[in-house]
Amino acid sequence: MHERRQEPFRYSFQTPLPGFYNKKLNRHVSGLIEVKDISMNGLRFSCDSHPGLSTKDEIFISFMYEKETFTTEGRIIWLKTEHESMTCGVHVFDYPIRLKEILQELGESLNKKDQERCGSHHS
Repeated sequence: MHERRQEPFRYSFQTPLPGFYNKKLNRHVSGLIEVKDISMNGLRFSCDSHPGLSTKDEIFISFMYEKETFTTEGRIIWLKTEHESMTCGVHVFDYPIRLKEILQELGESLNKKDQERCGSHHS
């Protein structure tokens, strides 16, 4: 069962962000990822299925957002395998400061969209 993150928002990317992961204790367990969504406490990514990856594993994640590369580390809290691919939910320990600023902006943009949507129903 997926753990639900108790957070103010989760930002889903229209086009997944390209990236890469490495297992912290075994660098040979690695691969390309696509970051699907992100929040203040974590992110969700898809990758090719890898039997060496499991819940509670700590991993390093690097990904590109608007021509900037960000690297962070976290723990896999859930994963779902489908045929050749898998989707992982990761609790991120700490984001780089620049990425925290971007997340703040993404959250504010989501709030504005929600307010506009709610506001249009009251006219």
